[in-house]
Amino acid sequence: MKLTGVYKIQTHEQLKAIADPLRTKILMNLVKEAYTGQQLAEMLGIQRNNIYFHLKELEKHGIIQVVRKEEKNGIVQKYYRAVAGRFIPEAHLLPSADLVETSRQVFMETVEVTRTKIENASAVSFALDSTNETRRKNIASTYHFHATEESFHAFVEEFRQLINKHFTMQTGENAETPELFEEKHYYMSLIAFRDDNENITIQ
Repeated sequence: MKLTGVYKIQTHEQLKAIADPLRTKILMNLVKEAYTGQQLAEMLGIQRNNIYFHLKELEKHGIIQVVRKEEKNGIVQKYYRAVAGRFIPEAHLLPSADLVETSRQVFMETVEVTRTKIENASAVSFALDSTNETRRKNIASTYHFHATEESFHAFVEEFRQLINKHFTMQTGENAETPELFEEKHYYMSLIAFRDDNENITIQ
């Protein structure tokens, strides 16, 4: 199941449902792929009863849904998935301190996931290679630039098109085996936001 489109949060109850940091983590995982409550509990290191409570809250408010059921050892397992790939609030819900912190949490979680990916990656991912000096096997860069909102949005759209043009995207359980196409797995993390603290130096 590939997610597309944007879901508009319409009520304060929905907003509160995703404001919890743990539910933000759950939702981020369910945007990427369908999981059972047991799988999420193991991934996030929390008790199963606790995870099911949060899943019920997200499902009750229409943020996630059951996409399939499988029977295993006589027990029916539900697979949950986010209803969209992106969530934005209706105008009447703004401004919202809860939403700001939820959005910040998504960014922090993205950083943590990337850190874990780097720590667990094989040595070949970072080994120096002098066989072709004009090609890069990886990239780690940061950029600080000035832009209008229009030009920034244009960049984001062009970046999305560029990704689709050059790469075969992995889509969870429906992903093709890359070896069949002589492809390798790559991981890319992109984070960009307005930074008004341009004079602050990160040590």
